[in-house]
Amino acid sequence: MVYTVLFPKWWFRVQLTHAPSEKQPQRGEKTFLEQLRDTCPTLADPKQAHYIPSWVLPHGDMQTIYLYTQHYKPAGCPVEFKREIFEFADGGKAAVDWALPRMDTKPDSPLIILIPGIAGCSFDFYSRSLITKISQQPYGYQVVVLHSRGVNGVELATPIAFHGGMTEDLREFVGHIALSRPHAPLVGVGFSLGANILTKYVGEEGENCRFIAAASVCNPYDIDVTVNSMCLPSLKNRYLYAAALTRSLVQVFAENEQVIMAGDVKLNDKAILASRNINEFNEEYTAKIFGFSSAKHLNTSGSCVHYLKHIKTPMLFINALDDPMCYRHTIPFSEIEANPYLVLACTRYGGHLAYYEGTGLTPWLPRQLAQYIHGMINWK
Repeated sequence: MVYTVLFPKWWFRVQLTHAPSEKQPQRGEKTFLEQLRDTCPTLADPKQAHYIPSWVLPHGDMQTIYLYTQHYKPAGCPVEFKREIFEFADGGKAAVDWALPRMDTKPDSPLIILIPGIAGCSFDFYSRSLITKISQQPYGYQVVVLHSRGVNGVELATPIAFHGGMTEDLREFVGHIALSRPHAPLVGVGFSLGANILTKYVGEEGENCRFIAAASVCNPYDIDVTVNSMCLPSLKNRYLYAAALTRSLVQVFAENEQVIMAGDVKLNDKAILASRNINEFNEEYTAKIFGFSSAKHLNTSGSCVHYLKHIKTPMLFINALDDPMCYRHTIPFSEIEANPYLVLACTRYGGHLAYYEGTGLTPWLPRQLAQYIHGMINWK
C-alpha cells in the first residue's frame, strides 16, 4: 500500500524523455517541447507536472481494476454516439461511432480519431471521459471512435478479425476521412493495444502521415515481451488481466465462429475456444488467419517498437511505471530519446489507462490529452 500523503511532491513528478531541444521540430518560434510546456503545463512543465494518485486507489492494480468497473456506466461522462458501419475494401466491416458534437462543426474543423484497446469500444470509460472533456469549451472538437472488426455489436463479415499490429484498417479509414475532409486537421489517440496500432501506423507512414499529431497511452511497445509476461503462471495473470483479455478474444471468436470457420484457413475451433492465454489463442487462430508462421512471428512483426525511428509526426507517449498490463521493462526510453518527434511522459503511478486522483476519483488523463490535442492543433 502506498500512502501518498507521506511522500514529498517531487516524488510524483512526471518524468519526460525526449531529444535535445535543438533537434526537435519547430513551428514558428517554438519547438515541440516548448509548445508542450506552454499548452500542457500539468504534463510537461517541471514546476506543475505531477500526478498524485488518489489515496483511495494508491497503486496500479487498484486503479486498473476500478477503471474496468466503470465501463458502460454513463454517470459523469454521458456521451451520445451516431453509429456508422464502415466497409473495408476486402468486404470486412467495423463500427465507427461519431460522438455527437456539442458545438457546430465545419468540414475543415479538427477531428480526433480514437483507437481503443483490445476488443475495446466507445463506451469504455477512458474513451468517454476524454470525449466528454474534448467536446466541451474551450475545445469543442469532433471525435470519432474506430473499432476493431467483430466488436461492439458488429459481427464479422469475413474470417479476418484483428491483431495488435494490424494497421491496414486504420490506414483505409484515415484515407477515407482525408478524402471527405481534406482540410480538417486530424489527431490520432490510441489506448493500450490501440496505441501500438496507431504508433506502428504513424511510423509506417513516415513523412506521408495524415495526422498533424498523435498520442499513445499505455502502449505495450513490444507485444511479444508483453504477451509472454502475461502468460507467466502468476495469480494475477491467471485470474485477472491475462484471463480477462483472453476471454474477450475468445468471445469475439465465439460470436463469429460460423463466419470464421467457413473461411479457407483450416482451424481447430475446439482448441481456440479452450485457449488458456493470449499466446495459445494467437497460435491457434490469429497467426494462422493472418498468415504468420507462429504466435511469436505475429507478435514480433506487430510490435510498434520497431517503427519508432521512422515517425515524422509529433507524438506524445504516456505510460505509468506501475501499469500491471504494459510493463515498464518494455518502455523504449532510448528509442524515444533518439527521435526528435517523440516525447515520453512517465508517471510513477496510474495503472493501466486509469490515472484517478483526489477523493472524488477524478480521471487525470483526459485533461492532459485535451490540452495536448489543443496545443498541437494551435501550434503554428
